[in-house]
Amino acid sequence: MNTLRILRNDRTDPLENLSVEKNLLELELHGDVVLMLWQNECCVVVGRFQNPDYEVNLDYVHARKIPVIRRFTGGGTVYQDLGNLNITLCKEKDNIVFSHYVLDEAKAIANILAETVRKLTKAPVVVDDRASIFIEGRKISGSSTAITAHKFFYHSTLLVNSDLQALKECLRWEETYPEDQHDFVKSKRSQVANLSEYAPNVTLNMVKEAIICEFVHTLAPKDVMFLG
Repeated sequence: MNTLRILRNDRTDPLENLSVEKNLLELELHGDVVLMLWQNECCVVVGRFQNPDYEVNLDYVHARKIPVIRRFTGGGTVYQDLGNLNITLCKEKDNIVFSHYVLDEAKAIANILAETVRKLTKAPVVVDDRASIFIEGRKISGSSTAITAHKFFYHSTLLVNSDLQALKECLRWEETYPEDQHDFVKSKRSQVANLSEYAPNVTLNMVKEAIICEFVHTLAPKDVMFLG
């Protein structure tokens, strides 16, 4: 690969950030890869093919003025706050880094994050077939992927020191959507944990720097460019 463009995004407005993320698809990359690390203020983000009526505790979030926002990628519904780190990677579809198969490419990227978590926590870290990351059976990271005519787009969340009680209150679980809702995709709920539970002294800035170092080490780009 040519240059790894690392975008440090200090915005925390969810609507603004999701717009910035989507705009990455319009960049001319010329063989470069873009990596963006960012955080949102408290919000709930639903996947492109989901129905928030069956994913979100709407009474709870509306009472607390927590915004519910739909992203342009698939995947499940997630709670986010400033203790959660978002990781976005965008590249040209034909710029194959690990595999021609989309799911394998996404899982390989998740493995970079998993290796970062492993080094920070010294804990047993597992990446499943959905490119989610678990420690001791509890999920700390989920991901979604999108493919356009010319771009490959990977997005994941990493629970560092998020408010897990608020997460549980904001999200709801229905065993099945009603029959007339069969066109929607249901979230796959898991028990969750924060990275900080396994590395109490680790800060979000330390996690960001560790992720950047691991991506640079694994991708071995010809050059690294910091933006923002």
